[in-house]
Amino acid sequence: MSSNIKHHTSSFCFPLLRLTFIICSLIIVAFCFYGVNSFSQIIDRIVAVVNDQVITLTDLRIAEAFSLYEDELEGESKERLLSFLERIINQKVVIEASSEDISVSAQELEAELRDVAEKLGPEEFQKKREEFGLELEDLKLYLKEKILYKNILSRRFGQRVMVNLEEIENHYEQIYIPLQEKKGLKSRPMMEILDEIESAIKQEKVKKQTADWIDNLKKQVEIEIRFNDLNEIEDR
Repeated sequence: MSSNIKHHTSSFCFPLLRLTFIICSLIIVAFCFYGVNSFSQIIDRIVAVVNDQVITLTDLRIAEAFSLYEDELEGESKERLLSFLERIINQKVVIEASSEDISVSAQELEAELRDVAEKLGPEEFQKKREEFGLELEDLKLYLKEKILYKNILSRRFGQRVMVNLEEIENHYEQIYIPLQEKKGLKSRPMMEILDEIESAIKQEKVKKQTADWIDNLKKQVEIEIRFNDLNEIEDR
């Protein structure tokens, strides 16, 4: 009886061990062949696809870790990641749709990289790079897309926005004065802050025009957002 048990156990264990060995061998080969970063991408989670461009969860984590979009940082971790996702989708849609000859200079790229590094501090900057296995050139790819997106929008909308006197007066009376009163501050004469008001109005106009334009572009491309993957993100 005992010999039968031993025989069956041995017969069962041998295929299992062989299968385990094969799986481990494949993992090692993949790791060695593709390298650390590429292997991480193999097992990374795809959260969205814009036409044939893939956006991964790691892309969102990198945007968060390096504070690439400070204006998108409000809310809890999951909400921030969703904001990053929307921003990255917008970038890819705009860049793909742009037919203008717009580029990113080496000076722009180095300045952006220096700004990111200075805000984090040298130790934290290095730590986060090691955490994600990022070379400087890898990080520059994220920064280049961000800068190119801004340059395209600036070229398209920056010089076309006009502000008239009526808009300035309305902004002064309906927005500036109530805001100053809410803060308990005295309102300055309108003529002293004309440039500030004009700049604020232009920013709002550009923001709306940009949003409308991007919404229209999105209707012309194939965008797949994998909400099931995003819903699995745990708040930290």
